[in-house]
Amino acid sequence: MEEARSTRFVSTKDFLDKIIPVDSDALDRIYDALIQSKDKLYASTRWKGFPRPEAKYKELDLYPAFTKTANAIAKVARDVVGEHEDQVREAIWVDYHSKVPQTLEEGATLIRPDCALAMAFADPSEAPSEKSDKLRWLQFVAAVEAKRDYEQKDKELISQLLTYLRVMMVEQKDRRFALGLFLSNMQVSVWLQDRSGVLGMDEPINIHENPRDFIQVIAAFAILPAHRLGFDPTMKLARGTLPPIHTYRITSWGNDRFNLEEYKKTNFGTQWVITTEQGVFITLRALSLLRTEVVSGSGCIVWAAIRYEDRAIDPDVRKVFVLKQFWNSDGRVDEGTLYEHLKNVTGDSDAQYIGKFEFHEVVKIGGEIDNTASLIRGGLEPVKVQMEERQQSLKRTRVTDPELDEWLHFQCVDVEGMQLISRFFAGRQQETKPPKRTRVRIVLGVFGCTIKFFSSRQELVSLLLDCVRGHRFAYEHGVVHRDISAGNLLIALRGHDISPSAHSGPQDVRGCLIDFDHAKRTRTVEERKITYDADEIRRLTNMKLYHDYTEEWAEQVTDEVVSRAVHLVKHHYPKESRPNKITQDAVWYIEAALEYYKLSGRAPPPGNVYTPEALGWDGPLLLPPEPIRRHDPERRGKVRSGTLPYISVKILHTSRQLTVRWRDVTFTPSRVVHDAIHDMESLFWVLLFLCITRAGPGGERREDFAGELTDFPKERQDQVARLRNAVRNLFDGDVATIAYYKEHLFQNPQEFETEILRHIHPYFEVLKPTLCRWWDLLVLAYTFEGYEYHNIHAFVIELLDMAARDLASLDDSQQTEDTEDKEKSQKAVEKRINHLRKVTWAFSRSQASRPTSPLSDMTTPEKKTLYQYSSPLSSPPSSPLTKKTRRGD
Repeated sequence: MEEARSTRFVSTKDFLDKIIPVDSDALDRIYDALIQSKDKLYASTRWKGFPRPEAKYKELDLYPAFTKTANAIAKVARDVVGEHEDQVREAIWVDYHSKVPQTLEEGATLIRPDCALAMAFADPSEAPSEKSDKLRWLQFVAAVEAKRDYEQKDKELISQLLTYLRVMMVEQKDRRFALGLFLSNMQVSVWLQDRSGVLGMDEPINIHENPRDFIQVIAAFAILPAHRLGFDPTMKLARGTLPPIHTYRITSWGNDRFNLEEYKKTNFGTQWVITTEQGVFITLRALSLLRTEVVSGSGCIVWAAIRYEDRAIDPDVRKVFVLKQFWNSDGRVDEGTLYEHLKNVTGDSDAQYIGKFEFHEVVKIGGEIDNTASLIRGGLEPVKVQMEERQQSLKRTRVTDPELDEWLHFQCVDVEGMQLISRFFAGRQQETKPPKRTRVRIVLGVFGCTIKFFSSRQELVSLLLDCVRGHRFAYEHGVVHRDISAGNLLIALRGHDISPSAHSGPQDVRGCLIDFDHAKRTRTVEERKITYDADEIRRLTNMKLYHDYTEEWAEQVTDEVVSRAVHLVKHHYPKESRPNKITQDAVWYIEAALEYYKLSGRAPPPGNVYTPEALGWDGPLLLPPEPIRRHDPERRGKVRSGTLPYISVKILHTSRQLTVRWRDVTFTPSRVVHDAIHDMESLFWVLLFLCITRAGPGGERREDFAGELTDFPKERQDQVARLRNAVRNLFDGDVATIAYYKEHLFQNPQEFETEILRHIHPYFEVLKPTLCRWWDLLVLAYTFEGYEYHNIHAFVIELLDMAARDLASLDDSQQTEDTEDKEKSQKAVEKRINHLRKVTWAFSRSQASRPTSPLSDMTTPEKKTLYQYSSPLSSPPSSPLTKKTRRGD
């Protein structure tokens, strides 16, 4: 786990000096003011109100003592130092032990810190208390976990504190990191959670013996610039006709008072004004919050956005961008760099089928690059500590966007959270620095919806063709995508007008491949081409043996086909020098290619003579697409990349060689390096998933997945059970299940038709031949790793072109009879328009206020249990694979 590898401790002095520094002179003045105060907050070497350790007291007695003392210290600190625009404007330490703060997300587990530093709230007299409490997590500056007599290094208690910090970072989208305190009667320690992991003090502060250090901790929260407390000064909360405001500048009075309505029903709808180096944008709606759930990671957020100055333009015609923000790990190729590289390629029309790149930037705060190593952690070096181990409980919460039909899950504190802490139990700390992450933004000039909103079979095939062309464009110029999924195949608008009159159907959209954040940079196809010595190939070819083997069809193939087959065998087995063995393997490959040609439904070549061009063997063999960066994540062992339901069987089994057979023939498989063939397999799984789970255009899920089996007629229950198990085993299971059944299919390829194709929804019946051809192509390519493997784009484009022609050639009578399909297509187009308009109209002209500049006050400081059916594709997996597949951050 990334987080388990990324917890570090630093000396308490360094933490105070680098993470929460307070000017020494200011600290002296604050200290003197408190010591000399009439209230005698600190007297006789103790803070007033805290129970003495020898006395009997309850944990509840700690809360009022702490909050009263902390608020008094904060007031004095502000009086001494003064207030500034870049500080948290209005915040107090609050006792929450008797009231649970609510989260923005329905169904979330209710958890609470004992105390917290909370920003301003609405006046309780003006709003019901339950409403004013609704978004309290969004207003926490810091959280406190307090215990009466536990050790400061107790694992369970620290993990509980980290729970609060994680929820704060998940809820507060303008939060770069979060700080928290662990408090006991005598001690306090401060903890930091950022995208690189957790940083803690190696020794707690004795608040009574070291009052100056305790004062520094509390004063820091009162007077430091907000960005030093984890806030993002480049983001403001949009407020309709009012000027946008930093969340940390909200007050309990006047125009800047807290207003619940500024936060939408979910985090997806809350709108932000974001300042970049190339202009100001206002977000319309979050398109993805998936990776904000894993706090130690990329924290990726994707918004639909418009330029701030365009907010008064008609929402149907103004240009919509995609703004993506994430924390890129050190040594990994920045996605924006890949887009920029591809943008610089000119003269290739297929460039339109990937996301249109506008710009990318490394986010800076006060002129400094925003990264976890230096700006947040001050370059501190870790030290070892010893932790106490106790049992811990699990808490789980869920995120959902009901308006856009999105379901996401995350865990606040689970086994991973314990691993994060327990790594330091029994001296198992790492002394290395945690992974450095830098905040990056990318802006794309493309907007649309996912491929599930296709309006017809013809459009679906056309969209897939576009995406294959986009993938080929990137691949030929040295970029391997490595994460083909239904969510990364976009139905993109050809223009910016999404009004119903301007968006009538397929001619107004194109397929577009997006999300290159797991892509790798390699040498171009031109640089990886393998040439061969014709004289050597002739020497290695035993033509007499060839004719003996191929007496029935020897005259049907040209000598060039034979030479290319021999070249493939020699490339695959470079140490093989026996002409008989090489010729025999070449014959098997030619026979398989001829069989696939006939199975694919293509017309016989002229004169029934097969040339390299006819077989698709006129392309080159290629060297593997090895990463050109030495620190590429794939070289560090993070081999698996992809979205689990669609991930290639070869990528799932990179730990061992998976052999695929064409009939009874097989070649020894090569070492797996993520290549174009694996992405084209992922695209195959996307199409199969849609054909099995959808009832037609528009993404409507088929009724067979709704309700219990007993809800169906008895004669259909077995069929529905088989369907559900097939989907579970190939798409909805865990990594072990999916890997096991995909492997089973490739090792028993005939079962694809008998066990899988039978489940295709009737609407997609006409695509069964395409799926069969694609399946046969994958089996052939993986068996021999020949020209089909190395030039997979050409073969997939050919079979999709064939599918498009087949769909277009359906006779008029069949098309006119199927009026129900036409009605479904029209409804799908309407659904797509409504989906897009729900986003584009999220900020309407009535909310805009042209005279207001966003910079006017902006400061930039320094699954359900399924029926069990006993069949080859529904039995429990016996595969040893247990490790989770995750998308590398």
